[in-house]
Amino acid sequence: MPLSMEDRFRFDCHPGLNCFNRCCREAVIVMSPYDILRLSRGLGLTTGEFLRRHTRREDEAGTLLPLVLLKPARSGGCPFLGDEGCTVYGDRPAACRLFPVVQGSELAPEGAVERHFLRRLDYCQGFAGEKEWTLETWQAAQGFPEFDRPRRPWLALLARQAAPGRTPLDDRIFSQFYMMAYDLDGFRTFVFQSAFLKSYGLTPKDAEPLKTDDLALLRLSAAYLERLLFPASAAPLGEVLRRLLAESHCEPAP
Repeated sequence: MPLSMEDRFRFDCHPGLNCFNRCCREAVIVMSPYDILRLSRGLGLTTGEFLRRHTRREDEAGTLLPLVLLKPARSGGCPFLGDEGCTVYGDRPAACRLFPVVQGSELAPEGAVERHFLRRLDYCQGFAGEKEWTLETWQAAQGFPEFDRPRRPWLALLARQAAPGRTPLDDRIFSQFYMMAYDLDGFRTFVFQSAFLKSYGLTPKDAEPLKTDDLALLRLSAAYLERLLFPASAAPLGEVLRRLLAESHCEPAP
């Protein structure tokens, strides 16, 4: 069922329902770079360790890009589902945070546009609840707007890459995209241990904020990937890098 921000629906999920957590045992969760960052930090893992332990890669035909899916536990279902529910609730992925609403992106003349739909699972008793929501109040209650902002550059890249006429990536770019999109700690190593900074006239000391500012590094990763996929239209990476450093209160010397 398509949803506008003002459309109303009833939903109330709680442990008293017979179906509680059933969706967590059946869901297929596509992970954004920010999902991976939040969960890895909450679990005390590097992003690389999280990817190896808890995810699988799938090469998506529509976008011609690698996607990352949460790997089910051996018993089936979400690996973070405990006896009393979600054990990573504060850092749960966007798809879990938004459910029973699902979000898709498509490319429009003005850029990537989000579409929302209500997913009514046959067994879900939450829809018989008394609590009424609009899409806007539901997102606000789940803390979704703040969580969604770091995902938008990645979603925009997927939408652009899925446009008609795009050709498959060569193996080198494909592998680069996987590491630089999803393994933020690996991307940080690349930034500081390769010739990347030097090529823009910067030293590791100039870029010190990127050692601790994960969100700034995530934005740099998205800009790098945009340059990788769409070199003709992407902003100059050096300008993006210096702007991010300036916003992190450490403007490098010209």
